[in-house]
Amino acid sequence: MAADDTDKLHFLNMRFAQAAPDSQLWQYGWFGLFSGVAAVNGIAYSQTEGEHNRYDRKVGFTTSFLGAADMLLNPMRTHSFAEQLRAMPENTPEQRYSKLARAEAWMKIAAERERYEQSTLNHVLASVVNGLAGLAVAKDDGRVADGWMTFITGVVASEVKILSAPEHMLATEYLYNSGKLVTETAKADAPRWQIAAFGPVLSASYRF
Repeated sequence: MAADDTDKLHFLNMRFAQAAPDSQLWQYGWFGLFSGVAAVNGIAYSQTEGEHNRYDRKVGFTTSFLGAADMLLNPMRTHSFAEQLRAMPENTPEQRYSKLARAEAWMKIAAERERYEQSTLNHVLASVVNGLAGLAVAKDDGRVADGWMTFITGVVASEVKILSAPEHMLATEYLYNSGKLVTETAKADAPRWQIAAFGPVLSASYRF
């Protein structure tokens, strides 16, 4: 295994390890929130008084269930990749070569998931779901003001989820493909701010 491949593997090992905590917190945090809200609305539905209130429970359950399902079907997997990568041996050249190939593949998958989270398509889909929820309250249940409130609060929650999503592997992919990993690896022990531009996104992080 060439020296530059050894640097690449060290770089990816380091970057996955750094990205894992944020990925895990974001994935399980939002999945838990959506699942919890869906469960509360589902359980409380039969005990809620008033047709309008029950309708709100139904809408809340539906939107939260869809959010939880999306997190389950299209999860952020960077932390899982980091754990699997850490468990792979790298004692021989063959093992290191295999580990590097796997790390590169996982980097692409993780970066693509982060890219999708920030994509226009994801913003549009979130707005459509919240728009349909607001429209149902406004038209089907005859409460226009509440329909707007349902739409606005849903969009705000969706945007917070999107904006809080990790972008560490996008920065990793940019640095890796631009050949800047040697400098990153060589100076890994020096405390510094790291700023990287990848596409329209600017990423800033501090390495301890």
